[in-house]
Amino acid sequence: MKKSIILLNLLLIGLISCQDSTVENELAIVAGSGNPGFKDGNNSELFKPIRLSIYKNNSILFADINNHAIRIINEKGEVKTIAGGPNKKGFSDGNVDTAKFSSPHGVAYNKKTNKIYVASASNHVIREISETETGEFIVKTIAGIPEKNGYKDGSVDSATLNSPHGVLVREDGALVIIDIGNAKLRLIKDGVISTLAGKLDTDPLTVDFYYPIDIAFEGNNILVADAGNHKIFRIKPGESSEEIQLKDTLSTPHGITADNNGNIYIADMGTNRILTVDKEGNVGAIIDVPADSTNVNNLKKPAAVLFDKGYLWIADLNNHQLKRIKIE
Repeated sequence: MKKSIILLNLLLIGLISCQDSTVENELAIVAGSGNPGFKDGNNSELFKPIRLSIYKNNSILFADINNHAIRIINEKGEVKTIAGGPNKKGFSDGNVDTAKFSSPHGVAYNKKTNKIYVASASNHVIREISETETGEFIVKTIAGIPEKNGYKDGSVDSATLNSPHGVLVREDGALVIIDIGNAKLRLIKDGVISTLAGKLDTDPLTVDFYYPIDIAFEGNNILVADAGNHKIFRIKPGESSEEIQLKDTLSTPHGITADNNGNIYIADMGTNRILTVDKEGNVGAIIDVPADSTNVNNLKKPAAVLFDKGYLWIADLNNHQLKRIKIE
């Protein structure tokens, strides 16, 4: 990372360099009016977007927590709700007319099977959304016991979760879950839930998580944003775990993603900043606009970040918007 890092000011002027990437300071609002609401289309309204995932056809999938909905935004900027809604808070499986969610958080897409996975935090379960040949979306629960929190490994029919917040799809189709209530990283594979990392006695993958809230792939490794410890951990499945040593402090890191050049991006909710971390642990700010600023580009509790095709997407929780900034 270059020694001179020009922070994004109120006029959004300048460039920030981080290893092999350059950030152009043009933060764009791509969804949401800035007021809480529920509306699809070009003039969309959101109510606390919380998590993001790459979806098909150059679209982005996101969980809209206070609308209890799973939604997508296409490359034209049009928002579409595919499951749930503000009048559908609760728990039930079925088609879009009957399925209900309660505070959905993590979302992930399996491009090989064309299925969506949702970490339904308040329901303590993992849901699967499949699409029929006619384009209808069907929701079913695939892991955890609805409305029952706990910690138990084993068959997906009997194992329990406690407020799952994040979900990732591995290349082999297995699901990686951040189980925030149990402070553990869980794995769902071949119909069985097991524990990958957390407080595991003498296991080399024991990690003293406090409030692990988001996860992202870094090659074969898993990055964990621990909002309670204000730290980032790297998990090497089956091998080891480590805290990433940063040359700066974090304040409630709530979202995390990585690009292909070894750069990590963090939604630092406590400071309303978007940060970058290079391989040496140097930290720079991509976005650093005071939350109380009247500038349209301010952030209020950034909850998630997602790197995709040269853009960094941001779920701006309390501005009720999705934003993005180009990275070259």
